[in-house]
Amino acid sequence: MLIVLLTSVLVSNAVSFLREKSILYSRSVIIGLILTSFLAYQGLYVTALSDGIGIYGGLFNITTFTQSFNMFILVISVVILTLTAFYPRKVSLNEYSSPYSLLFKKFSYNKITISNQRGEHFRILEYPLVILFVLCGSVFLMSTGDLISIFLSIELQSYGLYILCSLYRDSESSTASGLTYFLLGGLSSCFILLGSALLYANSGTTNLENIYIISSISEIQGVFSENGENMMSLMYLYQPYYYHLSLIIFSVGFLFKVSAAPFHF
Repeated sequence: MLIVLLTSVLVSNAVSFLREKSILYSRSVIIGLILTSFLAYQGLYVTALSDGIGIYGGLFNITTFTQSFNMFILVISVVILTLTAFYPRKVSLNEYSSPYSLLFKKFSYNKITISNQRGEHFRILEYPLVILFVLCGSVFLMSTGDLISIFLSIELQSYGLYILCSLYRDSESSTASGLTYFLLGGLSSCFILLGSALLYANSGTTNLENIYIISSISEIQGVFSENGENMMSLMYLYQPYYYHLSLIIFSVGFLFKVSAAPFHF
């Protein structure tokens, strides 16, 4: 449902010439997200009957936990679009800012000033489309079960966030913040790729469950070391030479992505 909604908005955006259709697109996206959250709710009973469902060869795992968080993300996105996609930014006038003035004095406003403040806001057609790209990345990231799908999902989400930072093209601070975020995001992607490559080189697989099984096998070497040379040679194949180093590098990349201290600069 998300992919159909994303494709429809993308095609409509490409063939449209009227910038005033941004409110219509925002309403369509809100309706589509409500339907998507309803579909996620309908899928809860399927995953409740088992421990979860693996799809696409284990790239994604669908469980009750992932479906619940998907519904939460979709509902929050509907609220965000409702608050930001229809109304202009507030214009504060000092002489009318007190509660007494608002209640007991006649309110007058400069129509030209307010229309200039909100004119550019209503003409951003790409806003709901970028929100959909971010949502697709976050929903995929919530259900991922492989290092490859982790990287692809977080990059799909990050590229939309880069565009959101620089959405107001005429603002110098908006452009500067988007460029800074893009450069730091590229650096963090390098850390994530390096950690994933080290994990794959050490384990020979990119599936998270397989990596967990291999690391668990390597931890029982001391328990079965007295059973003979065959068991010792088997355990030698699963030595976690640099698991901890690769996980540290992997975690540093994610801390950069979420701007957690001390990687928040």
